[in-house]
Amino acid sequence: MPRGRTEFCVLPIPVIRSILLILLLCPDILLADNPSDEYYHLPVVGAYSVQLIAPSIIEVGHVTSKEQKGPVKDWNWVDAGGKLRLPEAKELTVQVAGQPVAVTGMGFKRRVMYAPLKKRDLRIGNYLYLQLAKPVELGQLVEVKNASQSLWPAEMRIATTNSEQRLSEAIHVNQTGYHPLYSKKAMVGYYLGSLGELKLGGPLKFKLISADTKKEVHQGALEVRKDNGFPFFSYQEVWEADFSAFNQPGEYRLAVEGLGVSRPFFIHEGYPVTLARTYALGLYHQRCGDSNCLPFTRFVHPACHLQPAEIPTTTFTNTQKFLLQDSANATNNARHTAPVLKDFAASLYPFVKQGTIDVSKGHHDAGDYSKYTINSAGLIHHLVFAADVFPGAGDLDNLGIPESGDGLSDLLQEANWEAEFLAKMQDDDGGFYFLVYPRERRYEHNVLPEAGDRQIVWPKTTAVTAAAVAALAQTASSPRFKKQFPAAAKLYLEKAKAGWAFLEKAIDQHGKDGAYQKITHYGDDFMHDDELAWAACEMFLATGEAKYEKKFIEWYRPENPNTRKWGWWRLYDGYGNAARSYAFAVKSGRLKQVNPMMSVQCENEVAKGAEDQLLRYQQSAYGTSFPVETKRVRSAGWYFSSGAAFDLAVGCQIAYPVNKDLRPKFLEALLGNFNYELGCNPVNVSYVTGLGFKPPQEIVHHFAQNDRRILPPGGIPIGNLQAGFGWLDFYKEELGALTYPPDGSGTDPYPIYDRWGDSFNVQTEFVV
Repeated sequence: MPRGRTEFCVLPIPVIRSILLILLLCPDILLADNPSDEYYHLPVVGAYSVQLIAPSIIEVGHVTSKEQKGPVKDWNWVDAGGKLRLPEAKELTVQVAGQPVAVTGMGFKRRVMYAPLKKRDLRIGNYLYLQLAKPVELGQLVEVKNASQSLWPAEMRIATTNSEQRLSEAIHVNQTGYHPLYSKKAMVGYYLGSLGELKLGGPLKFKLISADTKKEVHQGALEVRKDNGFPFFSYQEVWEADFSAFNQPGEYRLAVEGLGVSRPFFIHEGYPVTLARTYALGLYHQRCGDSNCLPFTRFVHPACHLQPAEIPTTTFTNTQKFLLQDSANATNNARHTAPVLKDFAASLYPFVKQGTIDVSKGHHDAGDYSKYTINSAGLIHHLVFAADVFPGAGDLDNLGIPESGDGLSDLLQEANWEAEFLAKMQDDDGGFYFLVYPRERRYEHNVLPEAGDRQIVWPKTTAVTAAAVAALAQTASSPRFKKQFPAAAKLYLEKAKAGWAFLEKAIDQHGKDGAYQKITHYGDDFMHDDELAWAACEMFLATGEAKYEKKFIEWYRPENPNTRKWGWWRLYDGYGNAARSYAFAVKSGRLKQVNPMMSVQCENEVAKGAEDQLLRYQQSAYGTSFPVETKRVRSAGWYFSSGAAFDLAVGCQIAYPVNKDLRPKFLEALLGNFNYELGCNPVNVSYVTGLGFKPPQEIVHHFAQNDRRILPPGGIPIGNLQAGFGWLDFYKEELGALTYPPDGSGTDPYPIYDRWGDSFNVQTEFVV
């Protein structure tokens, strides 16, 4: 399909006719400003809700704002000292089937539900919990009244009926679906604020019911699934529903006696395809130097950032100011003996090229329009590795990107889109520029991509050069890539060799430690040690030359805790890329033979990485591989369940002995992590845009922030956990202060899996 370079895509006439017909018949298809699905509508300030969480637990919700005016109380039950002062018992009465029922307990929780970045629109979710002396029976109407009418207006009726088919927020499912042949699990649990967790007792059964007929098709017993690792009491009353034995395709709901039913979901073999295509769409949305267009997406824009980037000089004062700010803390590392890269004059590797260079293609990174060399290299590694090692992945040619259907691997074409950019980032001395950035400011925060700033490149470093060498060499040595893109593979290997020569010269001249200059945190976790090891590994696999393997073995010891982030996080960044590539060098067809001892060590590290993720999955009540080590420090952020799923997918490729075959468990944990990311979590949020009933609307994404639509582009991953709200100009520190129980409570904080608010939060920001 022909595609324009500077304008929107040029489509064949039949495709245009089809699109026009769809728009004629369905005129709202592009009107994301008015999404039709009720789940996409945020509750407005002043709204009330009531639901029967369990037969003896009523939740009454009220959306407030600090700007709210009127006679009704603002529902702030926390005094200036942080103490909870709930309404008096006489203020609230409950009637069940017209008869009064005593309230034996009361609880409260509050959290900001919506706080967008670009305008002040503060919506606070407040929830009162009433525990009844006796349960509400099926078919009975329960009504809550307040005597003084200070909690809600007299004309507002807070009532609901106990029905087997009522939607339950306590039943959590993968809202995208499940594959018929593999593990299928859902979770049951609910946080009641100051009342603690919903206690279900037991034993309890669950049922699968047809979404259409409401008839039962399967049943099973709930099993308790306690969380392990948090230094405070949380998630000890979560139950698991395992319906893996049921494999009949269709649309279903999960029903639990007394609780109601879940949101509908599909059991269908197309589930993995839906997920893969959505992620592919997300990558397509992040493309730089090209247009996004129909029929691939409705989030269309012309080609962006086509102007060449400038090589900065000493007259670029803003760039040098940013350099100083980002590199100033380099002296905190005793190993950093090189000059601090505070300006261009301090660079050990001055710019050779002058004027401008073409840096088109690649993908926008981390929710902005910049492109970071080291992250580009990481993206290439994951795509090429998956295409070469995961069975069938390299054959996929149906992911819904413009190149689909041309007989070439979609994964490798996306990798090549990134590699073409990466190859352009090389200076004439073989080194690679650190990143592509706006010329005069840090972020193009107020424009659409096609109206983006003039861009520049930042100085070269050994860390990003080593990462680029590794990624280009890996691409060049991929048997499938060489067959499908022979000219590109040849060019990338030449580029990688020139980059390696740059690294050798730098180390010979300055020493290994002395050759490294820090700029930002990107690539700074192990200085450049991990990138150098990865580069040596990939150069050996691309050439077969022993000198590279010798350096690789010298620079990487998989069993050494110092090659793991914080001493425990295996397979992190360059070391992880190197371990994977070397462990699967023979299986992927790169070389016929490698050092057998080193191969075993790398394979063991890969296996241990998967086993770590499996253990974390087992230790999580909701089946996400959130590390115990992070739980202990009571923090969260920049965490993606799909990241753990990748390590588990790699572990599935290891040939275990029959008596120690962990692959079935790895696969279960892999699917469990995707379940969490796609809605099977305490807040029922899908952390991938475009999927699920309750996707985020306010995300860290510059296109989404400046586009006219309410909903963001599809396929964008959102961080699954966050420690709390951050500082935003329109709210300052309000958002965190409005939470109850407080996130920072020493004994009973707001539990971490439940800490969700639809707000601009950098702790949920993604990389490529």
